[in-house]
Amino acid sequence: MILGKKWVGSVLLGIFLLPISSCGPGKSSDALLQYARGVTLFEEGLISTKENHESLSYISPQKEVIIFTRSDKKYSKSSLYISQFLNNQWTPPTKLEITKSDYEAGISFSPDYSKAFFTNKFQLKNGNSTNLWNIWEIEHDGKYHFLEKTARPLGNPINSEYQDCCLTMNSNGSAYFSSNRDGTWDIYSADYVNHSFQNIQKLKHPINTDESGEWPSHINQANSVLLFSSIRKNGLGGDDIYMSHKKNGAWQKPILLGDSINSKFYEDSASVTLDSSYFFFSSGKPFDEIEGVNNIYISKIQPKK
Repeated sequence: MILGKKWVGSVLLGIFLLPISSCGPGKSSDALLQYARGVTLFEEGLISTKENHESLSYISPQKEVIIFTRSDKKYSKSSLYISQFLNNQWTPPTKLEITKSDYEAGISFSPDYSKAFFTNKFQLKNGNSTNLWNIWEIEHDGKYHFLEKTARPLGNPINSEYQDCCLTMNSNGSAYFSSNRDGTWDIYSADYVNHSFQNIQKLKHPINTDESGEWPSHINQANSVLLFSSIRKNGLGGDDIYMSHKKNGAWQKPILLGDSINSKFYEDSASVTLDSSYFFFSSGKPFDEIEGVNNIYISKIQPKK
């Protein structure tokens, strides 16, 4: 399926199709560092705007529905929006009615699509607002309608007394989220089984480090490729996007994606469509470093030969 005129003509070289063993753990070949060709702004003016920050939160398996986060320039307010691909074009986005919070961001779905999970800042008790990010769940009818009265924050050990966010999950129930409960932002893994999160574990070095924070954005279906953002000494500035492969049950040293993706600005929210045909990420690279905004970018992934 052709997903609109702005999707055509871009090329991405083998981001998930190259085995990490081909270049050694933690190292990267030219193809891994310089894989992006023809990266384009996604639906400029409709989805990606100069007035707001946008980042892709979800794309349906059939690539006909997207949900993205839209925030004001100061990140003081944030909402989730939905757009559908109809008549060979994306429809004007509409705001999802999930809760009455002024800050909702990111979304993922349970394997059976009966529930959605999102980051929320909301008053948990009358007169007592935490002003913290928490991960919430809400019932979902499978057609992108949400039952507001079912929205609630997840309990321990997903949420803590600190900040928790950015839950991402594949259709097999492998989940990852970020928390600063140990003093720095770190990535945790969990298994979603029988409608509950189990086996919560903090990922070990080299995914998590003491020098910076880490925030997950994508896990593939085999639970073997993780995309996340982090600010590290070897990065290009701001958040950068990293990729790690799991080998023999252990996550390998993350690979910094090349300068066709990362820049001195902030890059995050990287994801790949279920069929591995398109790569998305958010970046502030085309605008002024101080006054600019982050928008959604897209590139096509070249099939493995």
